[in-house]
Amino acid sequence: MTHSIRYLYYKHIYAAGLLAMILLCTTQRAAARQSQLPGLLQELSVQQDSIDRINTLGKIGALYMMINLDSSFTYAIREYEMAEKYQYKKGLADAFDVMSFCYALRTDFNIAGIYGYRALQLHKAVADSARIAKTLSNLYLYYRNMGRPEDANNYFYEAFHMAARLPASQDSVYSILLVNYAMRFYRDTTRKDSVLWALRTAADISRKYPYSRLPLYIDAYAADTLVVQGRGKEAEARINQLAEAALKRGLTYVAMDIYNRLEDYNRLGYRTDSTRYRELSYELAKKAGCIELNLPTLAGLYDYYRQQRNTAKTGYYSREIMRLAAQYRYQQEKDQVNYIAFFLKEQSLQQLARNNQRQQQELEQVRLRRKQSQFIIAGLFIIVILLFILLYSRHRQYLAWKRQEQALSDSYTGVALKNIALRANDEFKNKLISIITNDFREPLQYISSAALQLRNQDASQAEMTALVREIAAVSGNTLSIFDNILKWIRMQLSGFAYQGKPCLLDDTVDHTLKQMASAIKEKGLVVVNLLPADCWVMADPEMLRGAQLHLLRLSVQYAQPGSLLVLSAWNKDGRVYVRIIADTGAGAGDILQRLSGWQQDMHALSFAITRDFLDKMKGGLQATASEGRYLVFTAMLEEVKNTNG
Repeated sequence: MTHSIRYLYYKHIYAAGLLAMILLCTTQRAAARQSQLPGLLQELSVQQDSIDRINTLGKIGALYMMINLDSSFTYAIREYEMAEKYQYKKGLADAFDVMSFCYALRTDFNIAGIYGYRALQLHKAVADSARIAKTLSNLYLYYRNMGRPEDANNYFYEAFHMAARLPASQDSVYSILLVNYAMRFYRDTTRKDSVLWALRTAADISRKYPYSRLPLYIDAYAADTLVVQGRGKEAEARINQLAEAALKRGLTYVAMDIYNRLEDYNRLGYRTDSTRYRELSYELAKKAGCIELNLPTLAGLYDYYRQQRNTAKTGYYSREIMRLAAQYRYQQEKDQVNYIAFFLKEQSLQQLARNNQRQQQELEQVRLRRKQSQFIIAGLFIIVILLFILLYSRHRQYLAWKRQEQALSDSYTGVALKNIALRANDEFKNKLISIITNDFREPLQYISSAALQLRNQDASQAEMTALVREIAAVSGNTLSIFDNILKWIRMQLSGFAYQGKPCLLDDTVDHTLKQMASAIKEKGLVVVNLLPADCWVMADPEMLRGAQLHLLRLSVQYAQPGSLLVLSAWNKDGRVYVRIIADTGAGAGDILQRLSGWQQDMHALSFAITRDFLDKMKGGLQATASEGRYLVFTAMLEEVKNTNG
């Protein structure tokens, strides 16, 4: 568990540190327009498709950025779809900026960078210098968090120099860059004077904007000066006042980040009740829906309560860690936006549009060539009549050549099909030889050595009885292996016809768990069986047991001694998904690579056979790695509906 916490901590430490910068790079007018939200929603309800409606959608999306992330993303999608219809570049750029922000708060900085770059190109197309500078600053943050400091620096300095040249009416962007500069170089003692200058200049500019969030951040950094002066209690009180002010304005993200400033006070020599503030910050992260940005706080809380031997608190935060580690990156729940699904759909639509455009160009070229051909034919009509006889003979030759070509193509097709069949047979033969060579070698060697021990006259009656029992157990397992091989061979033969039957998943899993009981006990694994009691699947019972046995063997093989082995299942779209999660400790990605080559690895061969079983039962099998250490097998089968068991 401690290793898991450290992994989460170091994975997200940069994301937590950049939260303030990301928030500052959003539009400052959002807070000023919060009171306008009811009016904007009313205005939207009466507007028809138009540029004004697109702009209204953009304003609402920007408002929701500090209120509800999913709502902000939803309105950004609507703005994008309508702006795409009207080819309205400013609306498209605004939508991409909001989408980029939403993905960044979900710590998907790669996707955030994609949308940020699209927004940058559109801002450049309409020559909006202020928005160009702001989007460049966003890209700096994304690339810095992706571990690409050289690219990040290029974006940062380009944004900083551009913002410094903006007119006074747009200097709010410059103030954002100044605060970002201070945050970036705050601990660099060689830049102390420039950091103080940046904060003072930003404070002067922010006075022009009463609804700006900048004063909250500037005051939070100014409180550090009180700590250095030995007035830590005043600084702590000031931080609490700033956080409460942010919460009153509905700025949950900002309040969370201000509380996180207290983490630096221990380094400055003032001890705070960091545990209480961490709990406040974590609860705010849960409320705001951005736990991904605050995982270091969760790690610190777990470490603290584990050292204090507080069982209740340790258990609570341990369950939070396991819940976050086991779930999908985007868990689709009721009324929750599926960010990844939208991104993939939008990418597919763009690819389809490009393909359609290319096909239209090809069709246009064909049409032009056809017109040219018709013109030439009309001009040479008299010559064609004179050469008709020659063309007729050539035509007969052409038909003969086409028949020969078709015959040759058919022969090539037949040869290709035979080659495919030969390769399939060769693969089947190699798999069968590998199975027989490896699966039977060890048990037969053991039986042979045990038989030699039985011939030893010095062995006692109890030892001989134990040896006979072990031989019987090994022989039984060998027969079970041979039975699975026979099933697999029967499935590979051309005459095999799959006929599914309703199978109770829980019964078959209990049967395979009993078979694997000794191996599970030997490794000290803890099996967490979360399978529903009434889950029925359509399958061949023997093939289903064989597939489950193979998957359990693989999971036990790669699992860390003493770790959890989690079994779960759920229904979706007429299919049943069965999942086995094994904690490998590390190197789950390397295991996936080994499972792809059955010729070199018997465990990979077992995986390939299991996939064959599930394919024949109209299902499928997928192996993935989660968090670098969890090996996840997901089997898919047909669901049985309206069964009474």
